[in-house]
Amino acid sequence: MCAWKQIGCILALGALTIGSALRAQTGDSAAIARLLGRLGAGQVRQDGFYYAGMFPTLRAWAATPGDVKADNSIFFTGLVVWTLQGLRPQLAPAERTLCDSIIARALEAYPHYRNRSGRPTFNFWPSDRPVFFPNSLVLHHFKDSKQIADDLDDTSILWMGEGIPDSTARRLKALMDAHAGGPARRARSTYRAVADLPAYSAWFGVKTPLELDAGVLCNVLCFLGGAGLAADAHDSASVRFLGYVLAQRKYWNDPAYASTYYPRTPVLIYHFARLLARYPNGLEAYIPALRADARRALAAARDPMDRVILGTALLRLGDTVDLRPPADPERDPFLFYIANIASLFRNPVRRMFLYSPLCIYHFYCPAYNDALLLEYLVLKRSLAGSRSSTPSP
Repeated sequence: MCAWKQIGCILALGALTIGSALRAQTGDSAAIARLLGRLGAGQVRQDGFYYAGMFPTLRAWAATPGDVKADNSIFFTGLVVWTLQGLRPQLAPAERTLCDSIIARALEAYPHYRNRSGRPTFNFWPSDRPVFFPNSLVLHHFKDSKQIADDLDDTSILWMGEGIPDSTARRLKALMDAHAGGPARRARSTYRAVADLPAYSAWFGVKTPLELDAGVLCNVLCFLGGAGLAADAHDSASVRFLGYVLAQRKYWNDPAYASTYYPRTPVLIYHFARLLARYPNGLEAYIPALRADARRALAAARDPMDRVILGTALLRLGDTVDLRPPADPERDPFLFYIANIASLFRNPVRRMFLYSPLCIYHFYCPAYNDALLLEYLVLKRSLAGSRSSTPSP
């Protein structure tokens, strides 16, 4: 548990919890201000194991969940920045100033994860000092695994937070097309009905297998929509893959197979709702069913952060919801993202080992819990304000 203590030291400037404030103060604005303050206080201030501007991440092997390691992936820092960028227009001026300072500090860490050869891609772990599962007693010794291939999920998330120039977006799109699937490069670890689609692969590597992941593709289509690039056959194929997952309700009855990296129903519903609210891509017909399933999942949810992201999903899908915020989201070991070695295998091996704790690594980020709660509160406040300003008929 030493990694938890290490992060506790890093977060010392923001150590006072917001629980009493969330309970005692009326209105969401006070909680929003305190969450922004804690995010700012929780950023790393100087380079070390983590780079300045990052939000610390923790990792645990599912076979030994109590053995938590510090992990210097950029993934959750990128998610926090993307979340804040999306909320920024809905913040009050003072909130926006604090938001901008958090984003500016975080962006300073991004170059450490940019491809060293000049490609416009990013890596999960630092590219200037290649590592593989840092702080692992065994895996970090695998020299052949250094460096893991750049991935499309991190690349999309980081560019959405930083903002991508048009010329760079076109270069990246060409790389994405070159690594996409199709009949000649079949995805052998997904559903047969969609295995031949020329959808975008999760990986840029030559040796890594073609992998179609519903959560990743939601993020990728958000990136492409924001970049303003003209849709092509790979975009259409990615939409068709997501349409299959939605139509068959795989996010509900088979989430880990539909999305290796976001393998839980509440997390996948959150991803789909974010995409459909911004860039529906002709998938609007699935919104009522997804909204109903979000309601079902919320009624059954016991984890406070699951309730938060399902509440956010419902707000994005045009529903109303009023949740009691968790007293201290950072204390929730909320599982938003995993790494699964089984994803590297073809079927039927992938199916056999998909749920094996020997293959799974859990990743946690206390600061991202804060960002997710902030997102819910800002959306809720914004929607309440827009309703109150609309004149009655």
